[in-house]
Order: sequence, then structure tokens, then C-alpha cells
Amino acid sequence: MTPIPSQEPSRTATPLGSMTPTRSPNCSIPSTPVGGRSTTSPGEENTDDVPYFNRKGAANELSETEMRLKTRQEIAALGIQLGKMNIATWASKEELELVSAPTIADLEKIRKEYAARAAAYEDAENSKHTARFKKEDVKIEAWESQRGKIESEMKRIEEHAERMRSEAMAKMAEKLEMTRRMAEEKRASANARMNQQAAIAVQKAEKIRQTGRVPGSSILCCSSCFCEP
Repeated sequence: MTPIPSQEPSRTATPLGSMTPTRSPNCSIPSTPVGGRSTTSPGEENTDDVPYFNRKGAANELSETEMRLKTRQEIAALGIQLGKMNIATWASKEELELVSAPTIADLEKIRKEYAARAAAYEDAENSKHTARFKKEDVKIEAWESQRGKIESEMKRIEEHAERMRSEAMAKMAEKLEMTRRMAEEKRASANARMNQQAAIAVQKAEKIRQTGRVPGSSILCCSSCFCEP
């Protein structure tokens, strides 16, 4: 008997190669990488589209970013090979984020912008402080001017007081001189009267000696009248 072939599907596992057509790695990777960058031959090096950290002579501290970008590119290629577009999309997105990282020029531009902002802020603060200082300086100058006026007034008053003191001293000296002259005149007058009275007493004593009689009151009166200045 001829065996009747079974109508049920075979449960034997089918090799992966018989289900999915074999794709060459060179054919499965698109000629234009994600992000629109053109590919170059292995012997050539395109430095225009390659990020700064992928070029020769880049700083050593950027090697980690370079390796992450290479890993994302390999994951994207593997995702396209396996038909896992979500993985390829995710890896391509990560690659774009890494590629779009700020370059040295961007960092220098940001640094210059920050420096300009700092300089503008410093100039504004300096201008504010300068204006405040000028205002205070004007107040100080006004106070010094007022002080000068007060000192001038005090000097004028002192000069006036010194002049009045000099005048008072002159008047006092004049009064003292006048008093001295009057005292001398009175002293001279008193001495003259005393000398005159002494002379009269001598005359009377001589008459008494000659006559032996004391002069009368009339004589005394006359003599006293004679003695009066």
C-alpha cells in the first residue's frame, strides 16, 4: 500500500534559515545612515559630517560618548537585520541625541554668552554703585560747603570779639591812665596844701616867739581863709 500523506501541518521546528531569507549585513544596512549622513569608503574619512568627538585628535574625555554612539549604531543595524524596527528606531533616536550633543564651538558660544551676561551685569552694578557714590559725594560736598560757611561765620565772630576785646582793653587802659593822672594831681594838691599850712605854722610860731602872744582867732580865721585854695 502507498502511504497516505498526512494533512496536518508538521510540528517539526523549521530552521531559521528556511523561514527568513538570509540577509547580508552589507545589504541590510541602508546606504544612508540614520540622520541623513552620507557613507564613505573604508579608506576615506569624511570629517565634515562626523561629530567632533569622532574625528582624529578629539579629547580623550569624549571616548565614552564615541563608544556609546558606536554601540547605538550597531544596535540599529542589528535591529534592521532582525526586522525589529522598534529597536532600530530607539537606537537611531539615541544616536541622533548623541550626535546632537553640544560641540566645542557650541560650548564656546555658550561660554561667551555667559561672559557677556556677566559683563553686562557687572557694568550695570558698577553704574548703579557709581551713581549712588556720586549722589553721596554731592551730599558730602554740600555738607562741606555748609561747614565752610559756618567756619567763616565763626571766624568773623571771633574777629569781632577780638576787636571788641581790644577796644575794651584800650578803654580800660585809658580809664586807668586818667585815674592815675587824677590821683597824682590830687596827691600834688594835697602836698601843696600841706606845705602851705606848714609854712603858715612856721610863720605863726615865729611871731609867737617874737611877741609872746598867740594870734587871735581872727588871725587864725584869716590865716585859715588865706590857707584855703
